[in-house]
Amino acid sequence: MEIIDLVFKPLAIKKEHLKRNKVIELLNNNKNKNILLITAPSGYGKSVVASMFFEELKENKVWLSFPDNYFDFNAFLDHLIYILNKNQIIKIFQENGEITSSFFTEEEKVVELLNAFAKYDKELYIFLDSFESINFTEKYKNLLNLWINFLPENIHLVITINKNFPISLAKLKMNNKSFEITKKDLEFTFDELNVYINKSRLDISLQDLLKVYQISQGMPFFINILITNLKLNSFKNADQLFDSSNEIDDFILLLTEGLSQELTIFLKIISLMDEITPKVCSKILEAKNDLKIYEYLEELVNLNLIEKIDDSTYYMHEIFRLAVKKNIPEKEKLEIYKKLLLIYQQEKDPYGQFYCLIHLNDVEKVSEFFLNHSDLLIKDYSIIKEWLDSIPTIFFEANYELYFYRGVIEEKYSMFDEALTDYMKVKKNIEKIDNQEIKQIIDTQIIGIYWHKEDYEKVIQLGIELLPKISKDNYQSIVSLQNLLGTSYANLSNLEEAKKHLYKALDVCEENNFEEMKSWILNNIAYNIHLIEGDLESTEKYYRQALKMFDSTGDLYGKALLTANLADYYININQLEKAQKHLETYNEIYIQTKTIAYFPVLKILQAKLYVEQNNLKEASESLNEAKNYYSRSNFLQANYFAVRSSYLLKSGLSQKAYNNIESTIKIAKTCFNKYQILNFELQKVRILIHLKQFEKAIPIVNKIIDTAKEPNAKLILAQALLFKMFLNEFLNIPKAEEDIEQLLMLIKNNNYYFVFEKFPEITKFLEGFIVNVLKIELRHIQPTEKFDFEELSKISVIEPKTVLSFPKIYLFGGFKLIYGDETLSMNKVKNQKALDLFKFLALNYNQWIIQDVLIEYFWPKLPVQKAKQSLYVAIHDIRKRLKEFGLKEEYISHKNKNYKFNTDKPYYLDYEDFLNRYEEGTKMMNNKKYLKAKEIYLEAKEIYSYGLLPANIYDDWAISKIEDAEEKYLKILSSLFLLEKEKDSKQAENYLEEYLHINPFSDEMNKEFINLLIKNGERKRALDYYNYVNKLYKKELGTAFNSIEISYFIKEFQI
Repeated sequence: MEIIDLVFKPLAIKKEHLKRNKVIELLNNNKNKNILLITAPSGYGKSVVASMFFEELKENKVWLSFPDNYFDFNAFLDHLIYILNKNQIIKIFQENGEITSSFFTEEEKVVELLNAFAKYDKELYIFLDSFESINFTEKYKNLLNLWINFLPENIHLVITINKNFPISLAKLKMNNKSFEITKKDLEFTFDELNVYINKSRLDISLQDLLKVYQISQGMPFFINILITNLKLNSFKNADQLFDSSNEIDDFILLLTEGLSQELTIFLKIISLMDEITPKVCSKILEAKNDLKIYEYLEELVNLNLIEKIDDSTYYMHEIFRLAVKKNIPEKEKLEIYKKLLLIYQQEKDPYGQFYCLIHLNDVEKVSEFFLNHSDLLIKDYSIIKEWLDSIPTIFFEANYELYFYRGVIEEKYSMFDEALTDYMKVKKNIEKIDNQEIKQIIDTQIIGIYWHKEDYEKVIQLGIELLPKISKDNYQSIVSLQNLLGTSYANLSNLEEAKKHLYKALDVCEENNFEEMKSWILNNIAYNIHLIEGDLESTEKYYRQALKMFDSTGDLYGKALLTANLADYYININQLEKAQKHLETYNEIYIQTKTIAYFPVLKILQAKLYVEQNNLKEASESLNEAKNYYSRSNFLQANYFAVRSSYLLKSGLSQKAYNNIESTIKIAKTCFNKYQILNFELQKVRILIHLKQFEKAIPIVNKIIDTAKEPNAKLILAQALLFKMFLNEFLNIPKAEEDIEQLLMLIKNNNYYFVFEKFPEITKFLEGFIVNVLKIELRHIQPTEKFDFEELSKISVIEPKTVLSFPKIYLFGGFKLIYGDETLSMNKVKNQKALDLFKFLALNYNQWIIQDVLIEYFWPKLPVQKAKQSLYVAIHDIRKRLKEFGLKEEYISHKNKNYKFNTDKPYYLDYEDFLNRYEEGTKMMNNKKYLKAKEIYLEAKEIYSYGLLPANIYDDWAISKIEDAEEKYLKILSSLFLLEKEKDSKQAENYLEEYLHINPFSDEMNKEFINLLIKNGERKRALDYYNYVNKLYKKELGTAFNSIEISYFIKEFQI
């Protein structure tokens, strides 16, 4: 919105004003509080007292006053940010010297203000005058609560208000962080009145002075009226003046009787004006020159009847305005409004006209004017909302278009339920509406609400019902609805239906030359269909066609979107020069439009390009620039963490890269469909390979392959098969001919040769296979990552301190069996079933397993005799392999068709060690031996590594043990967090992050994480995380992250 400079000026303190020393002293004595509230009805001099305090303060300070019916919370934040920047107190939301706060949400503004305040080390006083004039919805009350309750100690709000504060300040009062000046404090004492009379140079007897005090009851505005009356009338009407039965309006009337006729007329006129400006005053009085107008205005200022803000703007106190208006005959009042209306018509001021029409009390004319100028007036949301809320329901029933526009405003404020209610009223009474455009769009408007609420199933249900009812001539609604249906199906991962509806939308556009929507449909088809299918030729074609259309129409927003999409597309297919050109164009659009929403997209894409070019320094700089902006949406967050993960991987920080891609996948689940998430899963597999967590990578890559086959996502499938070839080669697992043929066909038929350049470390290792088996000629590819496949990772577990000649079996982080200097790992056992059988017996080391259980787990589909034979062969194979490995002892016992891991022989089993340490640590915790508990838990944590048997997480025989180990590990992390919570907040945060990586749906731990961030002063991260986890809960669990156990702070985020 437009910044109003006048609101930054406190009232000018005149020489005749009485210095309110006692009130100022109270404020000074409590100036260390966060909130200084001055609460009283109108007329008690709140603004004057605040202005005096403002004038006296030497610390940094800013002033904002709020005109009636103009400010909502968003406008207030914009003005506050503007003046803080202008006065060089703090610098936020600045880009090339311009304030960009209007491009951000209210939540982002509040969080950035709190972050800026947290870094500001001086005392700052923010004066907020007439705070009651700000329009607060429930959403804004929650944000106000957040803002006020988390102000640092050096930030102080001085607030004047004439009614109850919009939120509870109980918490601040309990913590002694607020102080309130009340009506009683603001009343003049008799001594103050006496001093004020003397300053006014008014000769008045003690008896009359007592009468003034008695009648006014110390109310400053009332006293002013009485004193002005006495000065103006020289005690001619003293008898009437001292009649204690009179109300304040009566005294104002007496005062106006003492004015000249011309000045009285002038006073009446300006009391009816929305904004008192000399220009309009001159026109309505038909003054030959402006000098007379300024004389009138200055005379009223001297009589304290109006306040001068600057040479072009004056202000009349609301009590005085209402009293003067009350005594203007209705007929005369209407005549003045009619004259003002004519002037505003001449000035072509629709807002002034709208104001006059409202006061002419003809709701039908006001409604008609509003509907004729709705495109303009609807932008002034707070004023129009107040007017609509003031109209009796009967007028809505007479003109249902008003329900529609109220719905538009409610939708703007994200009041989707309220908007839906109003839209439904329009729909039910559609035959009563003449506006053809509303008739055509109301159904899609309703469906659009469900789309915004991410209720895609409802969108589909309503959309399918509506489609046959739409006239073929109404192609605009058909295209909009088909687009909503197509994108909803895409979000639900139903690509076949998505394709059908989006292509239908495209057909309608082409049949009717409907260019306005065609470009958007082309983009949606490219992004939601062809890109996922790996149809690169069609993706590029549709993107470029849409870009050309946006370019020809001058639609910069559309051009920006398509330029960004093409840049990302070219990075993904390794055409980096083309990506660079599109990013340069995108940067030019950003500079031209100054649209801050483009900034994080630009920086994330730049970082992504730099990573692929191996320019890691530049990538780091771009990521740092995007850091403060990526929280605008889950889409941006997911992409930010994905790019950051790639950057960390190329920087040699594989574990951090893994943590970032885990965050990416969890966030992506709230805003991407299951096929789009596969790209992030592929990135995870690549990182696991770098971490040498091959067993953990195998089930993930297999799952990617199975999922990618559903919609025939060819590019994802090709990349996943390439990773599978690597894992098979490295682990000495035979490659399936079917996989080899499919990979070769995908590469050749779709020109996917760039994947070999995209993953140079994989290609380098598979060079022989690619050249000799796939018969594909490779360019010279040199891996850039810090990676050596030949060097096996060290075992990060607790091992016996003395080297003994017994086997050490590791089930955590991937199976390994170490004996002396030899390592038996997964890639050295050809009979995988035999290996799994050995793992199962080791997992159940403390019990005998009957033969039938083994058959049921490992050969459930074979006939009994064949299954038994397979079991004997497997037992034989594993015994043979162990002997070949050098183990002379028998480690698989057999008795009466029962089998058991032989615990009578010397061995080390990390799973047993983990369970023992868990039990021992828990015992220490229960006995309050916390240091010892911590030591033992850390040993157990080191054993756990990447989890129990990560290659077998989908196998029935392992699931219960894996889940039990994970549950115990979560309890360990929870205990370690509690032990570090008050000592080392950073370490505590690390434990919590790891816990939530494993179990993101723990109410208790999510609450602890948010509260820990708040405690550490990281409010922005807290808000970002809350928004992420709340959306995750809604998407995955169908319920909001909300319970009575959640802390006070989280309750403030229910927005």
